[in-house]
Amino acid sequence: MARTTLHEQYIAAYVLLMILRAISHPPQTLDDLAQDLNLDISCLLAIQQTRYLQGCPPVLKSGSLHLAWEYAQSPADHHRFVNMLRVSPEVFQAILGLIDDHPVFYNQSDNPQEAIEVQLGVTLYRMGRYGNGASLEDIASVCRML
Repeated sequence: MARTTLHEQYIAAYVLLMILRAISHPPQTLDDLAQDLNLDISCLLAIQQTRYLQGCPPVLKSGSLHLAWEYAQSPADHHRFVNMLRVSPEVFQAILGLIDDHPVFYNQSDNPQEAIEVQLGVTLYRMGRYGNGASLEDIASVCRML
């Protein structure tokens, strides 16, 4: 037996509703019938053209990228910083100094960008991962993005 999609299930349920409504409350005039048909066509098209019929809940993130900034403060924790971002705090600051005045990090929109340090940290964190650990969901979770 073939599986039916959620769209097909919703359309079948709506068609059943149309049939039951027509039997229990038949339209009195042609105008009522035309109005019902227009509504039904609009609803069926909306069901068919809607990409997600059920909302996707956001992925909860606690984030741990902020720990990198704390690790950079203490030389005893620099190995932890390197483990997270794959560069030393000194190299991170050098890269940051090279890119911090680039226009790509500044915009005139109503949606502010993350701080340049955070953008660089996310990029280095992702570049240091591979396999499942490099998935966008995992990066977003660790870096508390999205």
